[in-house]
Amino acid sequence: MKRAVILHGTDGSPEINWFPWMKSQLEARGYEVWAPQLPNCHTPNRVTYNDFLFGSGWDFTDNLLIGHSSGAVSVLNLLQDDRCPHIATAVMVGVWARADGLTNGTAEEADQFKDLFPPEGFDFAKIKGKSDQFLYLHGSDDPYCPLDQARWIAEQTGGDFVEIPNGHHLGGRYKELPELLNALKAR
Repeated sequence: MKRAVILHGTDGSPEINWFPWMKSQLEARGYEVWAPQLPNCHTPNRVTYNDFLFGSGWDFTDNLLIGHSSGAVSVLNLLQDDRCPHIATAVMVGVWARADGLTNGTAEEADQFKDLFPPEGFDFAKIKGKSDQFLYLHGSDDPYCPLDQARWIAEQTGGDFVEIPNGHHLGGRYKELPELLNALKAR
């Protein structure tokens, strides 16, 4: 059976945005889908998240991993973790590159995300070796996560990049995200 994981962003839930729609779309295509509520998601922490996800008993082998915002960064963190097996596809929606890298970000926000990013930076060679393919979706006018940082990460992983005109952060106003489904179908 095909398997997928959907990771929400900061202060989020698997019950908001386009996540329930995506879960149902994948299930209709024969996937078993896990969309967990991430712990302490106001201050995302890569160690806490990875321990929670890898301690869940879920088999990540050959999965489709989808993350939004800090959940997208979490996909990178999972792939960098030695416990992560090889997966099929990594999808990052609204990703950014560093704790202090938010558009118009404050010192408080940089502190909020300091434990989300590895202090030594991402090991893109290791990350690239853990997935068959990488896909990135980003709003052309994302007010939080800079487009140039998302493009840079896509370049580091050799991933495909889909820019969605006027997509904003591809969050709250999106109850469906057909661009993501179409991009996956194309692969």
